Amino acid sequence: MPITKAAAPANQQPPVRRSSRRLAKNSSSVDSALPQPLPVQPQPAFIDKALFLCKFTENALRQVKEGNHEEYGKLVKVFVHSQSEAHQASEQYVEEVTPWISAVSANVSALDISYRELVHAILFSDWIATADDRFVHRYATLVLQILSAHPAWVPQAMSALVRWFIYGARAHEVPAALAVHDRLHALLEQIYRAIPTCGASLSMAITDAHPFRTARANVQVLFLQNVLRMLDYAIGLRREVLHTVLNRIIQVDVEVQIEIEDLNSDDDDEDEIANDGNPDASAAMYEDGVFDFDEDEDEQGPADDLNSDSDSDFGSDSSELGEIKYNAKQVVAKLDAIMSTLFTWLERHSQPDPELGEMPEAAMQLFLLFLDLFTTVVLPTFKSRYTQFFVFYLCGRDPQFADVFLGTMMGIVGEPVRSTASGQASTVTKVAAASYLSSLVSRARYLPGNIVRNVVGVLVQWASTYLEVQDQLQCEAEEELRRRQPHPWAKTYAQVTATGLQSSATDFERHAVFYAVTQAIMYLFCFRWRDLAEAAGGGAVIESELDNLRWCQEVEGVQRVIFSKLNPLRACSPAVAQQFSQVASQTNYMFCYAVLQQNRRTGDAADEGSAANSKSPPTHIQILRTELVTFFPFDPMLLPISRQFIDDIYLVWQNVGAEPSDSNDDNDDGDESSEDGRDDADVVDQMVAMSISPARPLSVLTGQPF
Repeated sequence: MPITKAAAPANQQPPVRRSSRRLAKNSSSVDSALPQPLPVQPQPAFIDKALFLCKFTENALRQVKEGNHEEYGKLVKVFVHSQSEAHQASEQYVEEVTPWISAVSANVSALDISYRELVHAILFSDWIATADDRFVHRYATLVLQILSAHPAWVPQAMSALVRWFIYGARAHEVPAALAVHDRLHALLEQIYRAIPTCGASLSMAITDAHPFRTARANVQVLFLQNVLRMLDYAIGLRREVLHTVLNRIIQVDVEVQIEIEDLNSDDDDEDEIANDGNPDASAAMYEDGVFDFDEDEDEQGPADDLNSDSDSDFGSDSSELGEIKYNAKQVVAKLDAIMSTLFTWLERHSQPDPELGEMPEAAMQLFLLFLDLFTTVVLPTFKSRYTQFFVFYLCGRDPQFADVFLGTMMGIVGEPVRSTASGQASTVTKVAAASYLSSLVSRARYLPGNIVRNVVGVLVQWASTYLEVQDQLQCEAEEELRRRQPHPWAKTYAQVTATGLQSSATDFERHAVFYAVTQAIMYLFCFRWRDLAEAAGGGAVIESELDNLRWCQEVEGVQRVIFSKLNPLRACSPAVAQQFSQVASQTNYMFCYAVLQQNRRTGDAADEGSAANSKSPPTHIQILRTELVTFFPFDPMLLPISRQFIDDIYLVWQNVGAEPSDSNDDNDDGDESSEDGRDDADVVDQMVAMSISPARPLSVLTGQPF
């Protein structure tokens, strides 16, 4: 069936058809009439740099745990900075590192032992020498945060900080040295207060970083100054650190002794070293490069190559004598600088309270500490020449200090019991204590006459008691002989025992402490006899009227001790015995020249008899006797700077009959060509030779009596 189209409704209009060209034209006209939108530009994403660095640091630390060290290596390089490598890039270093400080601070809790390279770079960077104070403050805060969170890093931190103690030893470091040291001690004090357990690490770091004795004088002084400054706030470390300091000073002091022995072949050059305080000659020491700065072309870090010196410790076999002399001058000036630094610190810490007029408790505690260090470090050392003067100076700061020192030395000497070897102190230590006791009382101008008399009285009583003990021992031995006489072998026993008793006068080993005490009495008498006597009519001694002196009761037992069977004039120092005999004779106290002459005759015979055995090495007792004869610890202080602390409190030698002088210069010690003649001057020279120097002491080199 055909399909037909349905007819349209009558009321429907047919669709209107428009051409496509006309529609396009109309559309174009409409679009052009509307405003055109601007092209869309890509907007940059905002990045927080601090947050980015923090995330970078966190990721770098995390990747280390995963075995990836690439980003971590970049982080470590950020903090590596050394003045020797980038001295001109300090400002650039500050600019680059500053934003990273906050990033590491945010992750400080993660810095355990796995990140030792990063922590080492942070601690050993030369950040403290930069000029930006704000940067230094931020960096110091970071270091403190690391140590507070991880105390295991304290030993490394102490080593890193202590090395800055010698900053300023080179010429280019001097302008910034004060600021660097202020920053250093501010941080160290914060660490010490925040982490009380850091004391052991700090003390160990100081011991490890202490300059060698061959280091330059300015290095030694800088280090000591900063160590003493550290002890102002780290009081708990004083004992251990000062123990190290005194040991190092003694090492330099002993080197002075060694070098002077090498110089004995040339008196003219020796006079340059011991110039008797002549300012011009003293200054010459410091003009010979002793305090020169290191001007190396290649600048090193604060502690690099400053512990070494161009000279070896003991020189070489091919060294010229002139080089040895130059070294000696350097060592003497170095010791002088070190000792004067210590004296300055002691002076500042031993000032009396202005309100109470007496020493504060802190000063007393400091003295007791130094006294303990003296007994453990200095007292056993016979070869020290000047180190011990710190206790001489401290005793002059307060009468209580001197009283405690004298009591301590007498306590070490011990009781005159049957065996002087008993007790905790060795015989050598007891002999040294007696020497220090007599030397200080003889030389200390600040000790009044009543103290001198008390000390002499105690020593005389000790020696008298010892003799009584020996007499009792002899009586017991004789009684034992009589009791055993009936036996056939008693005669042989008696002969042996009697021989032993008779030879006790020369038995130095058994009676070494007695001889040391007796020598102390004689030495004290030579120097302080004016305090032991008064004029016949009372009052002070008149040098021109010595015939009828009245002696104090403390010296009543001296004659018994001197003329005892133990014969101390033979065993003690010949110079002391000779000088005592002379002074005692001039003051009409006693006459003992006959004993000296007898000892000289028997001594010459004994020396000839033992000449065959002279090639054998010295025994312990021979060494002890040598020390007794040569060791007088407070011989004149000849270091030109350090002696300024000693001269006003030091008593110099005055010949009998000479009026006391207010001047304390060694130049006024007396005239060797006085009316007493050349023999008396020779005796004085022998007294000078009692110094610790086995050859010729510094005091001899001055050409002046002691």
